Amino acid sequence: MMKRSLIVVFQKPIVRLFIGTICISLAPIFIKASNMPPDSSAFYRMLFAGLSIGFLLSLGRENIICSKKQILFLAGGGFFLALDFMCWHRSIHLIGPGVATLLTNLQVFFTAAFSFLLFRQRVTRLFIFSVPVAFCGLYLITGADFGALAGYQALGITLGLLSALFYSGYILFLHRTMKSSVLGAKPSMFVVSLSSTALLALTAPINGASFVIPDLATLGTLLGVGILSTTLGWTLISSSMRAVPVTTAGLVLLLQPTLAFIWEVLLFDKPVVLLETVGVLLILAAIYCGSYSKPTPAPLKSTKQSNRPIKRG
Repeated sequence: MMKRSLIVVFQKPIVRLFIGTICISLAPIFIKASNMPPDSSAFYRMLFAGLSIGFLLSLGRENIICSKKQILFLAGGGFFLALDFMCWHRSIHLIGPGVATLLTNLQVFFTAAFSFLLFRQRVTRLFIFSVPVAFCGLYLITGADFGALAGYQALGITLGLLSALFYSGYILFLHRTMKSSVLGAKPSMFVVSLSSTALLALTAPINGASFVIPDLATLGTLLGVGILSTTLGWTLISSSMRAVPVTTAGLVLLLQPTLAFIWEVLLFDKPVVLLETVGVLLILAAIYCGSYSKPTPAPLKSTKQSNRPIKRG
């Protein structure tokens, strides 16, 4: 009876969305706790994610046939995702999981800017209003004088913003592929994972990173970020998004950067500063408004893009 009740509860989309969001919120914690260089942890993350997604594909009957053009677009998305992880993982080690994750979620603004430039998708007044709100939040986090920050802090913030930029490139490539393809989500992510892994395998040694896993604890964190946060978290979220109202999904997904901040306070003894906390809340509000304000289509040719952000894990 208990098992049946749990199955019924787990089948509810909102429950899967909550669990998936919790899973992806743990990703920066796993990265921070690992004893691996940023590029090496990114490599193993995508390797374990790709292997686990491949295992799921072997159990199902999803369409895995796609054209060379679609594979190239997915590989392009994987290229940007690898660059994103290279920046984000460094930012996590420099300024902490909470702020680094918050900064990379600012991708919604880069994505909107590129959507306007490339697809002529207009932005709303609410979106325009959310931009200065985000800058105000960033101002409170960094302080009045960015140049006065310690070198590692300034670098961490810069890398967090670059991570957001590269992640927006990944989203646009993935959107371009999914829009013109009947390829399922899992096969798409499998190709993305493989291409990201391949690029990271080439760049990590160039940056002096080692692929040697020092101990079982480190292996556990890498398996956690690859399978629990990336594959399981993404699968639960993607399987529930269409059945959950947009505004509700937006609020739930904002738990990801929020929980990452909370986990850092609880697990790594991060001091809670009032101005920084207010800045975090302002950026969260800006991300929500920027993600879920409905775009106005261009007068001649409209290329519609989903307003639901693809949250990172």
